[in-house]
Amino acid sequence: MNASKPMPLDRMAKSLTKGGNIIGFADPKLEGEYSTEAFELVFKLALSCTGHKQERPSMEQVVERLEKAHEISLSVMAPYLHKT
Repeated sequence: MNASKPMPLDRMAKSLTKGGNIIGFADPKLEGEYSTEAFELVFKLALSCTGHKQERPSMEQVVERLEKAHEISLSVMAPYLHKT
């Protein structure tokens, strides 16, 4: 990537996907405190929303995938949420 001519965000994300480095797109401030499975699900959903119109998911599909990612996140984070 050239700093004088930044790559569009969707193109950068697609190149990371091809290289298998999806987690490299995560905000480092999260410090790994998130479900990688949920992150990958949302990441791929976001990419599918930037594709050709006929290939984009319906809003119903978007909601289903976001709900699934939320469930995954809650199940992974549950032990940490109930600490006393």
